[in-house]
Amino acid sequence: MKKMVRNRIIAAAALSSLLCGVALASSAVTTKKIEANYMGIRLVVDGKEVTPKDPNGNVVEPFASNGTTYLPVRAVSEALGKEVTWDGDTATIYVGEVPGQTDSWMKLLPPYQVNSWSKIFDGSNSEKYMTVSGKDITEGVFLQDNNGEAAYSLWNTDLKYNTMTFTVGHVDGTYEDDSTLEVYLDGELSTSYDLKWDGAPQTISLPLNRAANVKLLLTTSPDWNSRAAYGIYDISFS
Repeated sequence: MKKMVRNRIIAAAALSSLLCGVALASSAVTTKKIEANYMGIRLVVDGKEVTPKDPNGNVVEPFASNGTTYLPVRAVSEALGKEVTWDGDTATIYVGEVPGQTDSWMKLLPPYQVNSWSKIFDGSNSEKYMTVSGKDITEGVFLQDNNGEAAYSLWNTDLKYNTMTFTVGHVDGTYEDDSTLEVYLDGELSTSYDLKWDGAPQTISLPLNRAANVKLLLTTSPDWNSRAAYGIYDISFS
């Protein structure tokens, strides 16, 4: 019977720092020499093999030293669907949320494409917004179809997330038409929601099942004079 030995895993912030023998601490920098043993260590996360790479796309090989296995923290974090952040002022590695961080998902994971009639508001300009139920929204997606031409917004979720949560509502001052919001995961229709122009905004928690991409498609009647605009906002992924 094969006996599995669980080594204590330490995620290394920068592999080059470890190889040079530099151990980072919050108050001082201490130089140490270590013996790094490369033995073809494989990294498998949730049954999927991961090839660790640095930000430039170069392969970073895990190694062992004195009974401890060292893994590049960025590769492990991304395999787990977590953002990794390095704070050089405090020599701190953050995996996932950073305390006090104010960046929204419209900055962390904005849509990579919308149709020509739609707009992306990332919050960078307070004078650019859409108004939904009397509330000015500076971060979100303005979806507008035109004469039966569907509106859409695409996100590249890269297999990282289980859930997408957002609020959708009719944009004030636009055509008063009901619509349907269709959700496509990896190009396949997953579900749809009926939208009433005079109804209250809906908050939707959408299962993603770690899809590679998400498409929200807004459709109305194919009549020549049918138009509608709805806002997607308070967007988050988990």
